[in-house]
Amino acid sequence: EHKEAGNKAFAAKDFDEAIKCYTKAIQADPQNHVYFSNRSASHASKGQWQDAISDAKQCIKLDPAFIKGYYRLSTAQIESNDLDGANTTVKQGLNIEPGNKQLEKLARSVKTKKSSERMRVNQKATAAAAAVVGGADSSISKEMMDLQMQLRSTHKDHSIV
Repeated sequence: EHKEAGNKAFAAKDFDEAIKCYTKAIQADPQNHVYFSNRSASHASKGQWQDAISDAKQCIKLDPAFIKGYYRLSTAQIESNDLDGANTTVKQGLNIEPGNKQLEKLARSVKTKKSSERMRVNQKATAAAAAVVGGADSSISKEMMDLQMQLRSTHKDHSIV
């Protein structure tokens, strides 16, 4: 009864009401992993990533074979910028269901975000190096920039993520 009401509220994008309904369902049956999964999705729809993570973890704890729990957890971890955690969660899910398209897509997303983060860090380092040698002549500055570009290229060529 509470789950159905939660599903209707979720479909109507009334996520606060969905959360209330799934909470009542959990209170009635705290061992039902689906209720935690659905409440996790409701929290995620509101951008409440820590609550979504907590419910997804409980979902997985109650039913480690329920793939949707791994999807919910890794999605919330990505949105919380916990890319290492998301990567671990995706791998755990893929160990249970190899070839799962949703999890494979999330794995690519994590890899892309991690790569973007590395590039951002390298760009900051390049800017800092340029600022340090700003007073030096332009040939030293150019050499520093070339070395940074080589470093980035090497990271791309040898990156194992």
